[in-house]
Amino acid sequence: MYSWIDGLEAAPPNADSRQLRMALSAFMTGVCLVTTVGEDGKREGMTINSFSSVSLQPPLVLWSIRDDARSADAFLGSGRFAIHVLAEEHQELALHFARPAPDKFEKYVSEFEAGLHGCPRLRGALATFECSTYSRHKEGDHTILIGRVERFSSCAAAPLVAHAGRLGPVDEIADALRKARETAS
Repeated sequence: MYSWIDGLEAAPPNADSRQLRMALSAFMTGVCLVTTVGEDGKREGMTINSFSSVSLQPPLVLWSIRDDARSADAFLGSGRFAIHVLAEEHQELALHFARPAPDKFEKYVSEFEAGLHGCPRLRGALATFECSTYSRHKEGDHTILIGRVERFSSCAAAPLVAHAGRLGPVDEIADALRKARETAS
């Protein structure tokens, strides 16, 4: 049986958010696009790297959203979302969906189709997980959304990754790290 620790202390007063963010970025991670349709019918999408598997039985995945994100209300209120693991050819799309825009889908309309429950589904994603919201957990300045996978698909392709503030194909990121290490020597 697991138990949760209540009343965790706040971060030490000398914790610098920018430095913490840089330290966290040392962990190379995949890049995903999460999409939904708000209660008003507006499509929403954002680039994330906070994706993880949770359980196979039942099939659960998670991601987190900053509570003050422009589209937080849509994602938290819709009850449905689709997570797309991006391939290296999706770099421009990932950067586009990472920035605010009135309609992020307008530029990429031909790249999407209607998925389960009307959530935009990206064609050609490395993997897609179409989910219903299973639970939500408010933690710090983010809300963790756990989704029950209702439908999924995958294909073989090279992933898009993020590391140390860079976004790109694995070999491109690795080459940049090698060059930085050689320059520092």
